[in-house]
Parts: sequence; C-alpha cells; structure tokens
Amino acid sequence: MKPIHWVPPILALITAAAWLADLQSARRTLEQKNASLQRKLIGSGSTGSIRTSGAKVRTISQKARADEKNQPSADWVSTSKDWNALVMFNNNEGARFNLTAACRRLEQLASEMTGDELVTAYGEIAALPVEAEFRNYLEFVMLDQLKRKNPEFAFSQYIAKCQNGDTSPAQMTDFNQWLARDPAAATAWYETQLAGNVFDKTLDGKSPSMLPFESAFIMSSLVSDPAAAEQRMNNIPADLRGSLADYLWNVPPENAKAFVDLLRKTMTVDQYVSILRNNRLTEYNFSPGSSGDPAKIQKNLDSLGLTSEERSTLLTQHFEELAKYGARRAGWGNPSREKFDELRGWIQAVDPPSADRATGLALQMYLEQSKTAEIQNFVEKVALDYHRSGSGDELLIPIIACSANGSTSFPKERARMLAAKISDEDIREMMLQKLE
Repeated sequence: MKPIHWVPPILALITAAAWLADLQSARRTLEQKNASLQRKLIGSGSTGSIRTSGAKVRTISQKARADEKNQPSADWVSTSKDWNALVMFNNNEGARFNLTAACRRLEQLASEMTGDELVTAYGEIAALPVEAEFRNYLEFVMLDQLKRKNPEFAFSQYIAKCQNGDTSPAQMTDFNQWLARDPAAATAWYETQLAGNVFDKTLDGKSPSMLPFESAFIMSSLVSDPAAAEQRMNNIPADLRGSLADYLWNVPPENAKAFVDLLRKTMTVDQYVSILRNNRLTEYNFSPGSSGDPAKIQKNLDSLGLTSEERSTLLTQHFEELAKYGARRAGWGNPSREKFDELRGWIQAVDPPSADRATGLALQMYLEQSKTAEIQNFVEKVALDYHRSGSGDELLIPIIACSANGSTSFPKERARMLAAKISDEDIREMMLQKLE
C-alpha cells in the first residue's frame, strides 16, 4: 500500500487520542476544584449551620408540642375556681370572648361567689390587662349578681356608669326587686344617694338615672299610698315623664285603674297614652307590627276605661308609628298603598271613630318627613280616594293645616283644593282663609 493511503487514517487516530487526553485532563481539574470547594465549605462551618438549622426546627417542633401539653385542659377550664387565671386565659379569644367554655365557667363562678368575693374581683379586674369589651362584659356579669348579693354596691356602680355614659338607666330596673325584698334598706340607700347629690351631674339636675328608682317607689305605693305616688310623679321633671315607659310597663291588671288615674293626673294625654301603648295593660296590642284581633282589643280598651279621646290618641300614635316605619323601609319613596289601606282597615275595625283622624295625621307625618313630589302625590291621592269613599273632614284637616302653618312643603294650591272638599262650611272657610 502506498503511503498516501495509510497516512491520513493514522493522523486522524493521533488527533482523536490527543483530544481524549485533553478531555480527561479537564475532568480531573474540575474534580479537584470541586473537592477543594467542599473542603473550604466544611472548614467555614456551613455543614454545621445546616446541622444547627435542623436542630432549630426540631427545637421549635418540640416547643410547640410542649406548649400544647402546657395548655389548660378542658377539665381545668370547667372546674377551676381561679377567677383571675380564667380571665387572663380567655382574654386572647378576641371577638368570640363570650362564646368560650372559659367564659361560661366565669359566669358560673360569678353566680357561686359571695357578695364580698364579687366586690373583690370587681376591684381587681381594673388592674388586669384585659381587653375593654371583655372587661365591660365581666363587670356587668358581676354587677348582675351583686344586685342580689350586695345591691348597695351594684346600684352605686350602675349610677356611676350611667353618669359616665357607659350604660343606660334601663340596667337599673331591678331596683324594684330590692325595694320589695328589703324596703327599709333600699329606701335608706336611695335617700343617701339623694343627699349626696349623685344624680345632679346632668343639665339642670334632670338626671335620667333617677327614673328607674323613682318609678320603683311610684309603683310600690300606687295602691297603698296613691297620694305619695302622685307626689313622686310630680317631682319628676315634665320633660322626663314621657321616658317612664321602660320602667312602668309591668303593671298588674288589678292595679290598672289606679295606674291610669295616676297618669291622667300627672301627664298630658299624648304622654300617658304613649306609655299605655306599649304596656302590659294593653297586652302589647300596639307594639310595632301588631295586628291583633280587633274584637279582643276593643274588649281590652273597654276594661281600662279609656275615653274616646284617649282611644283616638292611642290609635293615632300607633298608625303614625307604623306608617313612619313603612315609609322608612320604602326609603321615603312611595309607601305601599296596599299596606296603608290594610293599616287603616285595622284602625277602623278597632275604633271606627278614630280612623279618619288617625289616617289624616299619618298622611301629615309623611309630608313632614319627606319633601318629595312622590310623597305629595301619594298623600293627595290617598286623601281624595278616602274622602270620595265617605271619609270625614277629620282626614283632610291635618294635611291642610300643615300646609297653612308652613310645617311642610305641601303646595298651598293643593291644600286649597282639599279644603274645598270639607263638608262643614265654617271649617271650610276657616281653612281657606289660613291658606291665603
């Protein structure tokens, strides 16, 4: 074979061998560098850090398990008598503080504690780092128990809270129970409060905080000493007497006559009818949303001996309140005509002579509360529809009067049109003159 044929393959083999040698050399160099880097990392403690990190994870996990073991057991929560420990344990429950087993246990403890223990706990809680809402809740839990176990302390605290705006006088309605249970002690305590001027912290000394106490004394002497009851009622500022409904609602039926007589002697018709409207004596027939059997309601009003004026005022107040509620639900847009007709029909069934006046005043209320053209159209149409169907002048007069005296924006030209419908000539001319 000629050299020209075998020289090229030999050269190719030599080149390939050289390339493989270089590749192996590069590989050995890379391995050496990797080994050197690993030694440096080991020397700098990285591996130790990794081990330390693993140890920390194990430590945290162990701590979590330990914390779980250290949590109070359900048995401890349900049996503990350590008031402060339970308070602090439950303090971390946030908005659900009153839904927990610990809170139920605190309520139970409060019912079991003596008056002295409750007073001590009440004082100690002021120094505990407790959330305000939870603190207030616990204070009222304790005071509710103290009304029976140490009423002097409880009602003194209630008065202070009421004067500071932290509660309402309604929290003190239980005073009548103390007065019935121990009249001498309750009377002595109250007279001490009066002597100490604790009720003179409101404008002009007209303190709403007095109402639950005065009401209790009024009711306790209603039958046994009606003159004393009347005197106490007259001592209450006139503008506060209308607020007595919350404290005079639970009147025994056998005291009905004495109660109504007292109201008639000491209040305006509007004031005392407002009290009677949501009273036990009227069997809650006139509470919001009420639509009881008219025959039953008539019998109830007869038993109370209410006059025609009182019945008319009562039903008018009720119709106005229901109409106002319905208008609010309608956003002061057009009220439901169907609902309005239903209310009027119920008033007519209970006391027919009151229906027209009550309807007119309810329509007047719409005009006073809303200035929209929609309401004006509604009032005018309803008034005309009822008048055409036989309603009396009493339905129109309130609407016309409110336009004449400027208390509403009902246009006078519309009011004059309604006034022309009045059947009584003298009243018609008088109303037209007022609209000039």
